[in-house]
Amino acid sequence: MKVVRCGVTRTVILVGRYAVKVPTLRGVHPGGPRGRLAGVARGLLANQSEALWSTYEPFQGLVAPVLRSWLGSLVQVYPRCVPVPDAFDLPAGAPVLDPSPGDSKPDNLGWLDGRLVWLDYEM
Repeated sequence: MKVVRCGVTRTVILVGRYAVKVPTLRGVHPGGPRGRLAGVARGLLANQSEALWSTYEPFQGLVAPVLRSWLGSLVQVYPRCVPVPDAFDLPAGAPVLDPSPGDSKPDNLGWLDGRLVWLDYEM
């Protein structure tokens, strides 16, 4: 198991061919334990949002699909994608989501089965 990133609201863990997203329990949340609980709630809502958008037909092939969701979206499994290089510029044919993700940057893109997909697309 390898923790890839502990973001503001979620932690991503790579396990073989899969990426697992869970609400983060660490990180900086103002307000002590109460703020940390609010951060967990935001992570859970982000997972629930991606579970919903992953099944939205216009987004098929544009987002990394949620393969499995447990405990009310507390734990979500995605296919593991190949990250894009750090100095990657979005190509002209980059997948466009409408509405676009709140944080549309190259870090949130990856390669899945030869196509560029959004990895972090909660809206």
